[in-house]
Amino acid sequence: MRNRTIEERINQEPADILGADAGAPEQLEIHEDVKKTLELFTEYENARNDWATKFQESIQFRQGAQWSREQTEILERRGQAAIVVNRIHPIVETAKALLTYNRPQFRSTGREDSDTRTSKIYSDVMAWIWERSNGNTELKQAIDDYYVGGMGILQVFQDAHIDMGRGEVLMKSLNPLDVYIDPNSRDTYGRDAANIIILKVLTDEQAKKMFPEYEGIWGNAESVMEADHYPGTNLAANEKQSFLGNTNSDHYHVKRKYYERYERIKVDFHHVFEPDTMREDLFSDDEFEEYMQETTMCVQYKDGTKNYVNDPEQVAQYMTYIEKSGSVYHMEQPEPQMNPETGEVQEMPPEMVPGEEDENSIPDSTIYLIPHTKAQFVELGYNLYNQIQQDRIKMIVSVGDKLMYTRVLPCEDYPIVLMQNIHNRNPYPESDVRLYRPLQEYVNKIRSLIIAHASTSTNVKLLIPRGSVDKKQIEEEWGRAGTSVIEFDAELGAPVVAGPVPLPNELYKNEADAKSDLEYGFGIYEMMQGAGQGAPSTYRGTVIIDEFGQRRIKSRRDDIEAALNQLCKVCVPLMQQMYTEEKIIRLVQPNNAMKEVTLNQSIYDEYTGNEIERVHDMTAGKYDVVVVAGSTLPANRWALLETYQELYKNGLIDQIEVLKKTDLVDIEGVINRSGEMAQLQNALQDAEEQIKTLQGDLQTANREDLHSKKRLEVEKFKGKMGRVSDRAEQAGELFKARIGDAQREMNNEVKSVKSEKEDGRS
Repeated sequence: MRNRTIEERINQEPADILGADAGAPEQLEIHEDVKKTLELFTEYENARNDWATKFQESIQFRQGAQWSREQTEILERRGQAAIVVNRIHPIVETAKALLTYNRPQFRSTGREDSDTRTSKIYSDVMAWIWERSNGNTELKQAIDDYYVGGMGILQVFQDAHIDMGRGEVLMKSLNPLDVYIDPNSRDTYGRDAANIIILKVLTDEQAKKMFPEYEGIWGNAESVMEADHYPGTNLAANEKQSFLGNTNSDHYHVKRKYYERYERIKVDFHHVFEPDTMREDLFSDDEFEEYMQETTMCVQYKDGTKNYVNDPEQVAQYMTYIEKSGSVYHMEQPEPQMNPETGEVQEMPPEMVPGEEDENSIPDSTIYLIPHTKAQFVELGYNLYNQIQQDRIKMIVSVGDKLMYTRVLPCEDYPIVLMQNIHNRNPYPESDVRLYRPLQEYVNKIRSLIIAHASTSTNVKLLIPRGSVDKKQIEEEWGRAGTSVIEFDAELGAPVVAGPVPLPNELYKNEADAKSDLEYGFGIYEMMQGAGQGAPSTYRGTVIIDEFGQRRIKSRRDDIEAALNQLCKVCVPLMQQMYTEEKIIRLVQPNNAMKEVTLNQSIYDEYTGNEIERVHDMTAGKYDVVVVAGSTLPANRWALLETYQELYKNGLIDQIEVLKKTDLVDIEGVINRSGEMAQLQNALQDAEEQIKTLQGDLQTANREDLHSKKRLEVEKFKGKMGRVSDRAEQAGELFKARIGDAQREMNNEVKSVKSEKEDGRS
């Protein structure tokens, strides 16, 4: 299908189609849609007048205007001040803080298995819409209206002009006093309302900026003089307060009433189901005409059997075959091939070969490729078709009695989501402030009485016998600082000081009880507001009380989350209608990391240049997006951190998960540095292991060196001993030689003596 313009995508019907354009003369007759808007507005306004006044009173009461004008005048005549001890404001602020502590987390699922891959992207886009819309701020305002007035309202809308004309889906909170709901509605979220009307009073300057293309229509519309359309109240505001509805008329700007009416209608659609692709779609008339012209393929075999192909990729492949070699193919069995990895001979799958069968063909394998259109497939009954009616929301925008434009939204439910506090089975719920207003007024009256009593007690009152003193003198002298001497006539009597009557202690107890009753009614206790009085002495006791204290607030969370789920339901079709072009969104993660996602990213064939796939295609599939239960509420930070630390000690999670649960600003930097430290620690451990190994090697080397030295010493000793032995042997030999010489000398001497004796005898 061709890409349509923004105006076409949002199904806009400009007013010139309906009888007037920006430069057209004034419409002579009121358009039927505008006439219906004005009639319904009068009916809805009359039905909600009383509730609107109570809503406005509750808003002003919460902001401190807690005495009526008549009550203030009576107190002034008594000399009392209209004291306001606003217990409601901090309670409401605490409740808002608890319910919006965290940004809601979104979870998306595909309704069909084929949509699973893309489903995750919808939760990211919903988070993007929430971020672009300042969702938490808008939700806080809606919750404020929910508590104070009884109803908060959120609206989803399309802005086709921002993001350089690509458009955005956004959300905002609405002032409930601007919204007029069908009084016959009974649904908590107003889904059964026949119409919902939004009224705004805009100046011409505001309108020119918002609707420059409709300046001609706007200028011809009926003007009004009132500053706003909000009801006035009888509550007395101080000189610094100004409330809507209590302001004077603005005569300096021309203003006109701007209406948005949302009407539930039935719209005819063309329902188509493709058995081979399991594709199921609803088409408008124009979309169905485009669909019917899309190319399909009939694959017919020689035996007459047929396969019908709707898949665009397969159709494109077959069309390439036809363009290259014609529409007739047959199958041939290739020669077996050897698997180079395993060395095994494997049979190859049959191949498509152009032309008629030959001697190498698989018998009766001829294939005929016959291009068709989707219209022919519908006529053949292969693609199933029927006409159905679906709920859609028609938007009628007008100014005064002039029509600007109409538009049919792609959603089944109103893009206006109600959060009703105490639902009365009508569009006029009760609020906590209205319910507990008497308690707050009681606190104010007691405090006013206490302060008045304290003021009068400091003013001394005298009972003076008539004529005993000069009254004027005593009034002047008694109030003066320093010592005063006042003479009186003792015969007539002495002045008597009249002491004040003390206030009973029960009065102070009643004020404390009223304060506790207010906290009990709202479910927001003193400790939840940060007060330390009466808190348990132990950490675990504090955690337990905090956990139990939040049970009441969790009931309100269910109301808020149900409304947010309804908001998500409306957002999905508006997303699919708006986000049709390639678009990059950037999300900030809880750890302050940046996540980048590309929508509708086209993948092209590098040879043909044709689009073969769209990654994260927002226009296809059906999805559900819901809010993760409890994701907006605060968890007890210390209890959660303690739990995660225990899990870390037991080895069930890593240190990074523990860091994510802390309040560190630069969590990403800490995690990165933690990773670097972990790497350094691993490197240090490796170095320590290497050192231990080297130390062992060194010890071994030392031992080996010692052994070597010992062996060397032994060898040296052996050598020395060898040399000593040699010298000893040499000395022995010398000694033997010397002994032999001496022996020979002695023998010679003995022989000589014998010879001399023998000669003497002779």
